[in-house]
Amino acid sequence: MRALYSLLLVCGVALAAVRVGHAGVGSMAGTVMDSESGKPLPGANVQVLGTTRGASADREGHFVVAHLPPGTYAVRASMIGYRAVTREGVKVVDGQETRLTFSLQPATIEFDPIVVVAGKAQQQLDQAAVSISVVSARDIQRRSATNLIEALETAPGVNFIGEQINIRGSTGYTFGAGNKVLLLLDGVPVYASDTGQFNWDMLPPLDIEQIEVLKGAGSTLWGASALGGVVNVITKSPSPAGQLLFSWTAGKYDRPYYDEWRWTDPDRLHYTREDVSYSRSFGPLGLRLSAGRFMSTGYTQLGDFQKYNLTGRADYRFRNNVRWTLYAAYSYIKRGFFVQWKGQNDPYEVDEANLGNRAATNQLACYAKVVVPFSARVAVHVRGSLVRTLMGNQFGPEANFNPAWGQGFELQADWLPHDRHTITGGVQYQHDAGSTKYFGSHRGFFVGPYVQDEWRVRDNLRLTGGLRYDRYQIIGGLKEDLFSPRLGVNWQPWANTSLRASVGSGFRAATIVERYLELTVMNFKIKANPGIRAERSWAYDLGFRQYLTRDWNVDVSFFDNEYWDMIEAHLDLIRGQIQFRNVTRARVCGVEATTNASVPFRLLHRRWTAGLHLSTTAMDPRDVKWNESLTYRPKVLSTVRADLRVGRLQGEIDYRYASKIDKVKVYPINERVPMKFVDLRFGVELGKVVLRAGVNNLLQYNYAPMESNLMPMRTFFVGLQGGF
Repeated sequence: MRALYSLLLVCGVALAAVRVGHAGVGSMAGTVMDSESGKPLPGANVQVLGTTRGASADREGHFVVAHLPPGTYAVRASMIGYRAVTREGVKVVDGQETRLTFSLQPATIEFDPIVVVAGKAQQQLDQAAVSISVVSARDIQRRSATNLIEALETAPGVNFIGEQINIRGSTGYTFGAGNKVLLLLDGVPVYASDTGQFNWDMLPPLDIEQIEVLKGAGSTLWGASALGGVVNVITKSPSPAGQLLFSWTAGKYDRPYYDEWRWTDPDRLHYTREDVSYSRSFGPLGLRLSAGRFMSTGYTQLGDFQKYNLTGRADYRFRNNVRWTLYAAYSYIKRGFFVQWKGQNDPYEVDEANLGNRAATNQLACYAKVVVPFSARVAVHVRGSLVRTLMGNQFGPEANFNPAWGQGFELQADWLPHDRHTITGGVQYQHDAGSTKYFGSHRGFFVGPYVQDEWRVRDNLRLTGGLRYDRYQIIGGLKEDLFSPRLGVNWQPWANTSLRASVGSGFRAATIVERYLELTVMNFKIKANPGIRAERSWAYDLGFRQYLTRDWNVDVSFFDNEYWDMIEAHLDLIRGQIQFRNVTRARVCGVEATTNASVPFRLLHRRWTAGLHLSTTAMDPRDVKWNESLTYRPKVLSTVRADLRVGRLQGEIDYRYASKIDKVKVYPINERVPMKFVDLRFGVELGKVVLRAGVNNLLQYNYAPMESNLMPMRTFFVGLQGGF
C-alpha cells in the first residue's frame, strides 16, 4: 500500500490547495491569433515574465491571467510552430483588466522554444546556461516516428546502441542494465527500479508535445542518474475544444542485401502502428485518452513483437489558478529476444538452441502533481509517482520475475524574492525495490534536498548557482552520498548573441541489477558485485549561439565530462564471465556544432520554404587510467536534415552518420564499419489529413552498432496522420 502514499498525498494537497487565497488586484486578458490567417490559436502559452503566473489560450484563443499585483510586466506569448512574441511595459492597474492581443507568425523551425529541463521552470532556450536540444511534435510527425527512439535519433549528440541511449559518449552498452541518462515524463522520473532501463514504447508519439535533451550532468536539480544528461518528455495538454487525433503507419522490410542472408520469405516481413487520441476540456477539467498498437514480424528471427499502450491525463484548474494533473501510462509488450546472430553468413537468424528466448513486459507509470501559486512570486509544486515493471519468463519459463516497484515524491518551491532573483528549492525522495531468484530481494532509497538561485544581474546577464545533497542507501547495506554543486552563466551581449558556461557535478549509484545479478546467458555467466561504488562526474560546458539572420542560427559548445568510478560491464573472455565494475578514471571531451536555417522564397508564382539542419559532435571517450577508448562509443556523430515545402507538398531527406566504434567487448578483432543511413520522406496535406510515404535506410547499408546485431535493412513505409 505504501506504493500509493505519495499519490494520495498529492491528491490531498490538491484538495487543500483549493482553499488558498490570493490578494491580487489586477488582471490581464486578451487573444492569441495566427498573424497570417487571423484564426485563434487554442493552447497558446502566455507567460508573465518575472512571476509564477501564466495561462493557456482557450478554443477561441482567449486567455486570462488574474490576481496580478499592480505594476509593469513583460509578457511572452508562444506556441510550437510559431515565433514567440514578447510585449514589454505592460501595465496592470488596481481593479482593472489590461487587454492584450498577440499575433504569432508561423515558423518552420523552432528557434527559441520554451524549455523546463534547464531549471525546473519555464525558460527561453536562448537564456539557459546549459546545452539543450529540443525535438518538437512537428519533428516527430515529419519522421513518422513509431517510438521515442526514432524521435530522438537525429538529435545532436544523441546515439543509440540497441535501446540504450548515449548522450555525448556518457553511456556505452550494458544490455539495458543501468543508464547514465535520466528519463523524465513531464519532469517526473520513469525508469525500471531494478534495472534502471527505460521503456521507450511506453508513450505513443501522438501524445508528445516536445522532447528536451539536457547534455552534461543535471544532478543538481534532477537527482541521481542524471549523470550524463536528462531527457524530459513533455506530453500534450488536453485540447480546449474536442479534438480527435490519429496516426497510422505501415512498413515493409526489403529483401536482404545478399540473397544468402534470406532466412524466410521477405514478403511476409512488415510492421504496423496505429494510435488514436481524444481530448477535450469541460470548463476547468481537461481530459485526454490515448491508445496504440504496434505490431511487427521483425526483420530477424525472434525480432517479432506485439506492443500495446494506453495513456490517460486529467488536468483540473481550481479557483485561484491551482492546477492539478494526473497522468497514467500502461504498456504491454510481448516479443522475441534476439541476442546475437547465428553467424556472419546468417546474420538474421539465431542458433536453434535460442529459439525459445522470448520475453513479456508490462509496465505501469503514473504521476500526480499539484501547482499551488500562493502569490505572483511564490508557487509550490508537489509531485508523486509510481512505476511498476514486470518482466516475465525471460530466458526460460522458470525465471518467474517479480514486479519491480519504484515510488517517488517531490516537494518544490519557486520563490521570486526580488525582480532579479528566482530561487528554486525542494526535496526529492525515491524508493526502489526489486526481487527475482537471479538477484534476490533488495530495496533501496535516495533522498536529495536541493536549492538553486538564478540571478538576473542585468537584463542580458544571468548567473545560476545551485547545490544538492544526495544520500543513497541499500536498506540493510551500503550507504553512499554526495554534494552536487552547479554554477552557470548566460550572457547576451548583443540581441543576436547568447553565450553560456556551466560546471556541475553528477552522481549515480549502481542499480539493483548492476550490483546483485547472477545469471547465465548463453555461454556467459554474469557475476554479482555487491561492493560496486557509485559513479561521479564533473561536467564543464562552454557554448554560444549566434543568429546570423532572423531565420538562421549557429550553436557551438565545447564540453569536458570527467568521470570517477564509472560503472561499465567488464567481460572476462577467459573465464566467460561478465561483471559490472568501476572504471577508475574516464573522460569524454569534445565539441558540438549545430546550425538551423529556414529560407522562404518565391518561385513559379508560389511560396516555397527550404529548411536545413546540420549537427556534428566530435568527442574522445577515454579510459584515462589505461589510456584507451571506452567501449561502444563512436567518436563522431553527424546529422544532416533538409526539407522543402511548397503549398501542401513537402519532402525531406535525413543523413545520419556515426564513426566506427573503436572498441567493443565480445568480438574485438572483428571488422567494424561506420554508420551511414539515408532516410527519404514525402508528404501531402489533404485537408486535415497528411499522407506520408518514404524509405528508411535508402542505400541498404548494413551496420552493426554492437556485435552480431544488424540494423534494419531498407524499409518502405506509408502513413496517415490527422485530427478533427
